[in-house]
Amino acid sequence: MRVAVWGNSRAGLNFARRLEWAGHTIESLEDPSELDRFDALLLAVTARELEGAVGDVAKHVRPRQIVIHTSLLAGVEALDELETRGCLTIAAAPMGWESCAISTLDEVTDTVIGLLLTEIHMTPEHLPEEQRLERAARMYYAEMLWALHSRAALAAKIIDDFPSHVPDLDTGDIIDAYPAAVELGMARNYRDVARMVGEQERIEELELWAVRKEAPWQNNS
Repeated sequence: MRVAVWGNSRAGLNFARRLEWAGHTIESLEDPSELDRFDALLLAVTARELEGAVGDVAKHVRPRQIVIHTSLLAGVEALDELETRGCLTIAAAPMGWESCAISTLDEVTDTVIGLLLTEIHMTPEHLPEEQRLERAARMYYAEMLWALHSRAALAAKIIDDFPSHVPDLDTGDIIDAYPAAVELGMARNYRDVARMVGEQERIEELELWAVRKEAPWQNNS
C-alpha cells in the first residue's frame, strides 16, 4: 500500500516507520494535490493541529481513500469532514510499543485498522472518548519518565545505548493533556517531569510551558 504522510508528529512518524518496516511504501506529502497517487493518508499531527490538517487535505482526498490520524487526544470524529467525502477514516494512536488506541465508525474501517495493526505487531484497543484525556495524561507522564530514566541509565553506564523504543514526545499533546493531570492530582509531578524532559531533550516549548506553570503567580489548573 502506498501511504502519504502529512505532518511530523513523533507518534505519527513512528507509526509510519512501522508501516514501512511491514513493507508499505511511505512518502512525505509535500503537496496535498498529489494525494490521488496514494492509497492512504497518515495525518502525523497533534490534536491542536488536526483541524488545520484536515482543512489542508479535504479538497484533495477521494472516496474510499484510507485516512488515519495518530493523536491520542482526538477520536475519529475529528475526521468527520473527510468521512463525508467518502474516506475510510480511522483514529489510531500508539500507546507504547505494543498497543494502539483505535476509534472507527463501522466494521469496514475496524477491519482495515485491525489488519494494519496485525502487520506491524500492535494490538488494537477501543478507547471510549470520555477516557481519552485521562489515558493520555497517564501515558505521556509515563513516557516522559521513561525518557528521563533512559538518559540517566545511559549516563551511569547501566546501559550501553539509548533504547530503540523511543517515546513519542509530542509537545502539543503533552501540554493539552495537562488538565487531566490536574484532575488526577498529579499536576506538580507532571509539570516537573515535563520541565526536565524539555531541558534534557532540548524541547524549548515544553520546558518554557512547564516553567510558566510552576511560577507561584500562575493558575496551575
